[in-house]
Amino acid sequence: MYTSYLYATILCLLLSCQTKKKEVKNESQKFSSENPVKRSVIDNVLISEELPKIEIKVNEEFNYIGKFDFEITANSEEYSEEMRGKPVAAGDRFVFASSDENNSIEKLFIVQLEGFLPSNDLVYNYNMSQAELIGKNKYRHNTWFYDSAKAAQENPKNEGAKTRAFLTEKGFKLQDHYMMSRFVGLASEDRKYEIIIYYHEMLNKATGYTLDEYENSISKDETKSIRDSFIERSRESFTIIKG
Repeated sequence: MYTSYLYATILCLLLSCQTKKKEVKNESQKFSSENPVKRSVIDNVLISEELPKIEIKVNEEFNYIGKFDFEITANSEEYSEEMRGKPVAAGDRFVFASSDENNSIEKLFIVQLEGFLPSNDLVYNYNMSQAELIGKNKYRHNTWFYDSAKAAQENPKNEGAKTRAFLTEKGFKLQDHYMMSRFVGLASEDRKYEIIIYYHEMLNKATGYTLDEYENSISKDETKSIRDSFIERSRESFTIIKG
């Protein structure tokens, strides 16, 4: 029951607690085509010219694998019935990975830049009052320990599932159980755009535990120690140079 609840929570947060307003038009409008933004990765620095204007230096232990674009479809009760099944947002995912000699992933670093389509009035409506300042922007921080493979199977069109497929197609091997540290910031004053920075570690590779063992078989002090050290590593995995 806990795990099912966790998937629902992650899905809700990945949809970023949107505010519903008016129906999306039927045409499939992509953020990347309607609002082309110059973005690139040079020497492990992700450079975005706008939405937001930012430069993120990713630690050298990660290799840049590539990027892909995506759409987010209204498929939950967060949206009105008229909007469900229609695209509401789109964006880009930049994927970095740390892997061993067998192409088994040990860590992932992902930057997601997304925005609502101009055909709707939705905004990212989460509370930033307790957010922390990193660089010049405020970010909300959360962590999850979860079954990525099961989540991808249950929601094959979401960004996590697409990332697993993206890496698998490039010959990488992924474990099922992840640790995730997530930093979420607004990318525009009108709240139509956001930036999400993800740091993942394969749970078993990092700790020796399965998800069930982590959740049910070790002490609260040990789980706290694992989580705290994981969060510290996530904060050290990148530097915001500008923005």
